[in-house]
Amino acid sequence: MRGSTRRSLPLLLPGLLALGAALPAQASGAVSPSVGAASAPSYPRPGGAEFGQPNGRPSAAHPVAKVFRIGRHTITEGTAPRLAIRIHQRGVRAVTARVVFRPIGTSGSIVRVNLGRVRTGLLLHPAWPSATVLQPGRYVVSLHAAGPAGGQLLRRASASGKAPLTVKAKPAPLVSPPVVGPPAVPAPDPGITNDGVFPVAGAHSLGGDDARFGSGRKGHEHQGQDVIAAEGTPVVAPLAGTIIARDYQPSAAGFYLAMDAADGRSFFFAHCQKDTFAVTVGQAVAAGQQLCRVGQTGDASGPHLHFEIWIGGWRRDKTSAPVDPLAQLLAWDK
Repeated sequence: MRGSTRRSLPLLLPGLLALGAALPAQASGAVSPSVGAASAPSYPRPGGAEFGQPNGRPSAAHPVAKVFRIGRHTITEGTAPRLAIRIHQRGVRAVTARVVFRPIGTSGSIVRVNLGRVRTGLLLHPAWPSATVLQPGRYVVSLHAAGPAGGQLLRRASASGKAPLTVKAKPAPLVSPPVVGPPAVPAPDPGITNDGVFPVAGAHSLGGDDARFGSGRKGHEHQGQDVIAAEGTPVVAPLAGTIIARDYQPSAAGFYLAMDAADGRSFFFAHCQKDTFAVTVGQAVAAGQQLCRVGQTGDASGPHLHFEIWIGGWRRDKTSAPVDPLAQLLAWDK
């Protein structure tokens, strides 16, 4: 046995030495550093693509306006513009967008319509916010968008991202004097009086046949007498009375006034110059008091006063009727 043990030691010794080299040196408590190999990371690697990079492809640096247009480039005040937009940005599903209306010139205010987050790649027709009103004027309309990173601002490639827009002022409502049927039995005419003042306080003429009562007009007959005078000449009350109407009729009488005179008749004054009303409805006036100035507003070919005299009130009811004012004007024209 002793002999066999001695013979086996040379065979076991190399194996023990190899085993000892493979075991960690725990006896001394030291950990030997790794040599020639990379250490494992202390965090797990993500198994999927990061946000904005589907399938591992990086997102585009900027969103791009593919479509941006306005349905009509001229609209009326109070009408909502119709917008169509489509924004692309590779690798991004939604961007934050707004439309800006910038007035041309120094007047007006910038209007911003925030669209919030909108889907990319889709043709969208944003609803117009009901509380937003565009004032009359000319605008440059531009589309703005930002990607998820905020600084990824819109680039305008296929579409310009800008469009012109004109907002026209809403037309003034048509104010027409009431129309009544043919007169029944008119109130008695108090007759011609020499008391009173000619309604135009300045140089004037009574025109030709086409200025007379009953002359032909398109669709009707002339119901008064035209007094030709320079624009701006004062128009005055012939008698004392009360103002009963003051309004504007763009298609016919222009700026006009009506009054009930103290003698029971009513007078109508048409085509007054703009912004020259000197009286208000319900106001008592004296003979010779200025009412407005001669103009050519409404359907007028030149500056003049269209003057009417009514019996039974000015268009008050079916008994109201106009009478030829020429004789009375001549009596006043001293």
